[in-house]
Amino acid sequence: MSTFIPYVVLAVVVLGFFGVCYAVFNKSESSSEAHSVKSKPSKKTRPGRLYEQEKVHITPRETHDGVDVYEAHVDERIPVSKDAIKLDNSVEQHNFENSVDAEPIIAEPIVTEPAVAEPIDEGSDTEKTMEIPAVESSTEDTIALGESPDVMDETRCFDADATQMFGSENSEVVNPQGPSALEETRMFNADEINEHLSNIEEDEPEPIGPWAQAAQEDKRVALAIEPFAHAFGVVHGDAMQFVADITRDALAVLGITKLSEVKLLLQNIVIQEALLAMQKAYAGTPTTWMKTAALEAFSDVVQSPKSSTPYLVAFDALRVLPHLTLGHFQVMALTLLLQYSRNSNNYGRIHFQHYVEKYIEPFISDLPHDSSFYRQLDYLRCTQQERESVTLTQLLSNSYPFVFNYRGFTKEELFRATDGRGVDPRFVVRSLNSNLYKLAVVDESLAQRFFREARISDPMVQRDLIALMKSKPTAFRGEEARQIMDDISPVLSDLARVYDESPMCSISLTLLGLYLGRAHVKATIGEEFDLSHWF
Repeated sequence: MSTFIPYVVLAVVVLGFFGVCYAVFNKSESSSEAHSVKSKPSKKTRPGRLYEQEKVHITPRETHDGVDVYEAHVDERIPVSKDAIKLDNSVEQHNFENSVDAEPIIAEPIVTEPAVAEPIDEGSDTEKTMEIPAVESSTEDTIALGESPDVMDETRCFDADATQMFGSENSEVVNPQGPSALEETRMFNADEINEHLSNIEEDEPEPIGPWAQAAQEDKRVALAIEPFAHAFGVVHGDAMQFVADITRDALAVLGITKLSEVKLLLQNIVIQEALLAMQKAYAGTPTTWMKTAALEAFSDVVQSPKSSTPYLVAFDALRVLPHLTLGHFQVMALTLLLQYSRNSNNYGRIHFQHYVEKYIEPFISDLPHDSSFYRQLDYLRCTQQERESVTLTQLLSNSYPFVFNYRGFTKEELFRATDGRGVDPRFVVRSLNSNLYKLAVVDESLAQRFFREARISDPMVQRDLIALMKSKPTAFRGEEARQIMDDISPVLSDLARVYDESPMCSISLTLLGLYLGRAHVKATIGEEFDLSHWF
């Protein structure tokens, strides 16, 4: 055994010698490489592959005891070359280039959380090695462009479609089917009359020239107003002129151009009674709004099927028209607009101001305060009394819940809900009841249409946005509600006072009230509402 000890000692010495040599040469090689890199600081780096870099914005959120709190969110991913990134330390730059050549760098998603800002010296390494794009101050002003002039111009042509009756957003207009009153009472329409007259000897000469045509028209009108003259005996000359005026328009609406057609029209007792009621209403109140309502009711009586609801309602309307004043019509029109319809564009202050100007102001000039007006409407079966009263603030909060029942959200919350992508500023507006933001939608039932227009297809993002809209509920009542309405328009706050103090807050419209209210809206602002959902 002692013979092997010298060999073992020799092997240990040899291994130790090689180990020392390896360590010395390896150290000298590393030093020479480092010296080479330091001696050539201007050497250009090799072109490397592109990788995606996430641009981060740091935006201030709030201040706590003098300490600024910031929040970081991802703006977008942009391709950046490693040539564009310069590190202050040349060794770190060299190692970074090697790592880029070895494999692509994939940025990890950044978790949004508040960070306390610390003062940074001008010559610190942090300032030299990291550059964070600054957020422009105009972001606060441009995040909500839902009521900008450009967007308002784009949506102005849709105002007529935006105000709709409740329940008619997704319904189709159904035209009544069946024979008209003319047909059911053995009358003929204009085409059938012409066909009938062509088979018999023509005793009415064809008028030639404008004077002859005017003379024939006067004969037709004179024949059509004979029942009125016989029914009322002595009538003032102005009244007869008004009767002739509305009768001429009624014959034009029905397409009657011959004297024989007028005779056939008057043979029907029901239509003759409707014609007499129309003439009586306009003779008693010769105004534009009365003329429009009377003409429409007479046309519906003649042209609607006898078995249809509009036929009966139109006939009742002709009976009550002589007893109605402008105040009665304005009550029914406002009740129709406030209780039975809403405007899907009323998600912001400017849109609501436009709504008040177009749909409220034209109907408050003769709004009655006396309860006797409302008792008359109830007696004429235009309205009915409800057991509970509903104030205007309750009515608005029920019609526009997202506008009045919730405060809104901050822009940081909006970015978090959309994973940093945000929402097109055209679909974001300022809140009416806070300094926050809201989506340009008035109710959850219209959310799917909103998401389709805003091109938001992710169901998770849609769910989070709806939850965000409901995250800060509030009560729309009291002095705060009055102040909000006054900020929208003083007309709205004045209407709220009249509405709450009068029987308007405790009435609803019958079918007859809906019919007459729609006629007055059409006569006043030229807009027609679809009542097929109720009829």
